[in-house]
Amino acid sequence: MILEKITMKDFRQFRGVQNIEFASETENDGKNVTVIFGENGRGKTGLFRAVVFALYGERRLSQDEEAEQKELYLVNSAAMEDTKTNGKPVEAFVELVFRHKDQKYTIKRSLLGVFDKDERIEQVGSVTLFHTNSDGNTLAFNDPDDIRKTINSILDKNVKEYFLFDGEKIQRLTMASIEQRKEVARGIKNLLNVDDLEKAINALQRLRKELNTELSKRATGEYAKIVHQLNQLDEKRNKLKAKLEEIEDEYAHLNVEKRKIDKLLEEYKEIFHLLKERKDAETQLKSEKEQTGNLLSEMRARTAKASQLLISSTIDFVFDSIDQKKQKGEIPSEIRKDLIERILDIDHKCICDRPVLPGTPEHSALIRWKNKVSDVELEDSALEIWRSLSSIRNYREDISGVVETLLQRYAVCRNNIEKLRKKIESINEQIGASERKDAADLEKTRENIEKKQIRIEAERMTTKSEFDSVESEYARLSEQRKILEREENIRNELSQRASLAEDTYKALQEVYKGFTEEIKNRIAIEANKYFVQLLDKEGLETLSKILVNADYSLQILDRWGKPFLANISAGQRQIMSISFIAALAKVASMDSILEMPLFMDTPFGKLSYEHRKNLIKRLPSYCAQWILLATDTEFRKQEASFLREGGRWGKFYVLRSEGPGVTIIQERDIEEAQSLLHENMGETNEYVWRYTG
Repeated sequence: MILEKITMKDFRQFRGVQNIEFASETENDGKNVTVIFGENGRGKTGLFRAVVFALYGERRLSQDEEAEQKELYLVNSAAMEDTKTNGKPVEAFVELVFRHKDQKYTIKRSLLGVFDKDERIEQVGSVTLFHTNSDGNTLAFNDPDDIRKTINSILDKNVKEYFLFDGEKIQRLTMASIEQRKEVARGIKNLLNVDDLEKAINALQRLRKELNTELSKRATGEYAKIVHQLNQLDEKRNKLKAKLEEIEDEYAHLNVEKRKIDKLLEEYKEIFHLLKERKDAETQLKSEKEQTGNLLSEMRARTAKASQLLISSTIDFVFDSIDQKKQKGEIPSEIRKDLIERILDIDHKCICDRPVLPGTPEHSALIRWKNKVSDVELEDSALEIWRSLSSIRNYREDISGVVETLLQRYAVCRNNIEKLRKKIESINEQIGASERKDAADLEKTRENIEKKQIRIEAERMTTKSEFDSVESEYARLSEQRKILEREENIRNELSQRASLAEDTYKALQEVYKGFTEEIKNRIAIEANKYFVQLLDKEGLETLSKILVNADYSLQILDRWGKPFLANISAGQRQIMSISFIAALAKVASMDSILEMPLFMDTPFGKLSYEHRKNLIKRLPSYCAQWILLATDTEFRKQEASFLREGGRWGKFYVLRSEGPGVTIIQERDIEEAQSLLHENMGETNEYVWRYTG
């Protein structure tokens, strides 16, 4: 999808009919960047809404989850006020023209706004899609379902926000939460059609259930019992999986509610400093918990060697006992026991040919030697133990030092966690004790949400443990079932079909697992390439690479290979998210440039000077089309110079105010940018940019 033109009538701030033509490589000789510039409140996000509304009919953006409906009116308010007295409706529309795979599409979606007494009402109107193929033939679609399917086949609604996004969306991708994992998983699965493979697995799962149910009815004896148990375990496994998904959804919903409350609480200036302290403490707590988890993992990995410290005295005793025998010459024996036995029982003469007969002094001496000599195998084993214990004793001090260091670090982390928890509790009490009853009520609600999240997290861990146990038991019984089938020669058609369905199901799961692992690794590799190119000097010295974990969560490692996501700056989070999105697009397009626009609403707000410079210079080459909605604090003369140097800047529009609620779109020549934009920030402010972004 490449955007060509958008036309709006009385939509949001845009009074009357106004339009924008977007730069694209085909039309502008490699120039694929459009800059739409305006101060805050001039309608940049309104343009973003217009694109999303035209394509999908959606009124809300991801940033609107906490907004009330009255803040989300789409029909121009000035036009509505003009018709308030006569009661006539205002018809607004958005028309979007775009290309996809050498074919042209025009979608037009309208809505009506009217006052019913003093109540403002908006209703979505008609939608029409015109499709012109490569032969020049045009088809018109009026059925909303047909239009929805066509648009989703071009840019699926579930992944649109990876190409049409705002700063809030960028930030959310790097939040270490269930929401982040869902966002990343959804983007990977939908964009790479992994969901088609999941559908095949689910279909096979239903077939397995049907065949095994029928088989349990017909089978007899131990085989029937095992098939019945497998069916029960399969049912239990599916229920536990569904329960885990419900728990994660509920946890994510509670996070949304908590953010809403935090936003309201921030309005109370008298407790603002406490809110900031709590937020900082919560961030530190999350980091300490993460570090504690890493230390526990490291300690678990060293458990086998560390366990030797528990039996140090026993190791020393055994070593010394064997060593003493070794020093005395008892191990290894000077004379082999089998040689003595041969002299006494078979040859009756010494190796020197001297007779050795019962009752003689020689015979008695050899009997005494025989009683002192050990078995060869016993001696070899004792010597092997002696060598092993010697090695253990040599490395014991090193193991002890490592274990002691890990335990000390773990104790420090646990102590910090306890201090931070007490600090958060104390802050919560101070906020809850505020004289503002509404603030206290909100704080109480927030506290209840946190308690519920703790309960839900505990339930999730219990459910996950139960799910793993069921999986293990299912694998054991499946193997037992195969053994019975071989031993009892169970080869009827139904059992063979059931076995085939089971094997195919497992094979598809392995394919799915292998494919998703490969995709995640490829995305991580590509994301790191972009990350290194976009990151500033300070970030390159601190951070090493991005990871896409098995559970689809994103992580960043520091220069020592330790998880560092909780500690990166807001600017680094944005660079990390953009790197991930660019990598996702590249992998989805089979290592070429995906034919999709990158429509970014105010993405530079938290970026340092160097981050902005890198992004502006490199991003146009990462995507097929870049549409940048920028404020006067984000896009200045210096940024314009960087963009012009790249040679890809094709269109420039300025949003100008013409009174309350009315914005006019003006196309300006790129050469005029320098005279229209503000001067660059001074050295002091540039320094602040660098070290706070």
